[in-house]
Amino acid sequence: MIFNTDTIKLKYILGIHRDQPGYPTGEDILYYIIKRHSERETGDDVTFTDNFIVKKLGSEHMERIVESLNSLVSSGYIEITRETKDSTSYRVLINDYTNAI
Repeated sequence: MIFNTDTIKLKYILGIHRDQPGYPTGEDILYYIIKRHSERETGDDVTFTDNFIVKKLGSEHMERIVESLNSLVSSGYIEITRETKDSTSYRVLINDYTNAI
C-alpha cells in the first residue's frame, strides 16, 4: 500500500490539523490510521481499535473521538468488525489516501 501524497490536505502537511476546531474529526482519524498503516506496510486491510485511537490522540479527546468514529461508521467510511466490553475494532472501507481498497 503506497500513501499517495497528492491527496494530503494542506492542514496535514503544515501540521495544523491538531489546532483546528473539532479535532479530531473523522478525517483526522482516517488520515492518521491510513498513514500509519502505509508506513508499517502491514497488508491491504486497514484495521484499528478505538482504544488505539484514544491512546495515540489523547484521552482528553475521548468524547470527540467517539463522535467521529460513529460518524465514519454511519457515512460508510469504516465498519465495526468486532465489539467487546473493553473495545471496538474497525476496518476502513473507503481509503482516499492510497491506491488500495
